[in-house]
Amino acid sequence: MLVDVSDVSTRTTVLGADLEMPILVAPVAFQLLAHPDGEQGMARAAAAAGTILCLSSLTSTRPAEVAGAAPEGKHWMQVYLFRDRGVTRAMVEEAAESGYEALLLTVDAPYAGRRERDLRSGFQVPAEITAPAIEAAVGHRSLTTAEVFELVDPSITWEDLERLCSEFDLPILVKGLITGEDAALAVEHGAAGVVVSNHGGRQLDTVPAAIDALPEVVEAVGERIPVLLDGGVRR
Repeated sequence: MLVDVSDVSTRTTVLGADLEMPILVAPVAFQLLAHPDGEQGMARAAAAAGTILCLSSLTSTRPAEVAGAAPEGKHWMQVYLFRDRGVTRAMVEEAAESGYEALLLTVDAPYAGRRERDLRSGFQVPAEITAPAIEAAVGHRSLTTAEVFELVDPSITWEDLERLCSEFDLPILVKGLITGEDAALAVEHGAAGVVVSNHGGRQLDTVPAAIDALPEVVEAVGERIPVLLDGGVRR
């Protein structure tokens, strides 16, 4: 109490990007399911709000088209490390050429989780909603979500992260960490930041809420790299 709050600001900086608020748009797949403007509309909204759009690898619109919809905006690209490293490289190269400024490497999906809610409801992505970024990198069309996850390499290690950081000029944040030990290893192996995330609670079994995992990650990382939090915040 009794602190001057007549002139306050939500502005912040993340990896050199000036933002109007400390809230980014998380990578969400297949946004054409939700609205006919899809990821392009989300890119325009993020730019108007003065924040960063993190585009999912499972985008239903090509990364170049998303960036072109909001050329004044700031964009990051979420990626997986695929069995065929050439697929990952092709996706990163398209993102870099389109002006994306960082990569979010998701590490908590070596296999697709058994998503029981989707199984109960019979949910399937409609055939007309595709993942063109991955399909272009793979070189053929019409991959199902299950087929995309089958492309992900389950054998990746911290050494793979280190090689990825040395191979690409873009900063790489590691997304999907929920322990201080893993966060410390991410720093040691070249990560530019970490994202505390449990993948919506539907990827790995028995994981804690991201908000509960946050304190030990922050303690482990200290001031060395940014720590972001993904999902679950209601108020």
